[in-house]
Amino acid sequence: MTVRERIEKLGYEIVYVPHEIIEGYNACYRVKYEDNLVFPPAADELGIPLNEIWISEKWEPFEELILYHELKEIEYRAEGKSVQQAHELA
Repeated sequence: MTVRERIEKLGYEIVYVPHEIIEGYNACYRVKYEDNLVFPPAADELGIPLNEIWISEKWEPFEELILYHELKEIEYRAEGKSVQQAHELA
């Protein structure tokens, strides 16, 4: 199963947005994962709706790598890691 398939199975929508909107982050998310609402502060700044993962259109050729990183970060955040810890571990 690909990372995209895993993410879609979790019920998340992958949304490509113009690079100018998300250029400071490249990718970001707001999701419900194992009964935990998981999102970094940037999700509020960007206005990301629940169960969406946003990726810059610029990085579409690297989708598999970016989605892998985002999913691992979500998993680490759900375990209680801080935003910074989860990002570094992912």
